Amino acid sequence: MVDEPEAKKPNGAYEPIVVVLRKPVMIGDEEIKQLTFREPTAADIERCGNPVNIDFFGETPKMSFDAKSMSAMMSALSGVAPPIIKRLNTRDWNSAAWGLASFFLPDM
Repeated sequence: MVDEPEAKKPNGAYEPIVVVLRKPVMIGDEEIKQLTFREPTAADIERCGNPVNIDFFGETPKMSFDAKSMSAMMSALSGVAPPIIKRLNTRDWNSAAWGLASFFLPDM
């Protein structure tokens, strides 16, 4: 389950996005059951790359993820080390990616 980034705080910032993991990840004896992502900044895009690609050619625009950039972005926004992000269940990774995607799309 993903909390969408629709709810803005009074100062214009977004509420953190929380992704409850279907399959928790173990770090030693600690079990990670959810990830909390902060709102990205331009500095995050410079550091990690833009994780969302949009192809405007063709009848319908198509969106895809740059998996390496998205994994790096997930790590940066959650404060969780990259090896932990790489161990996420594929459905959990995709849920997190789709939850974050709207931050990287232009207003139209």
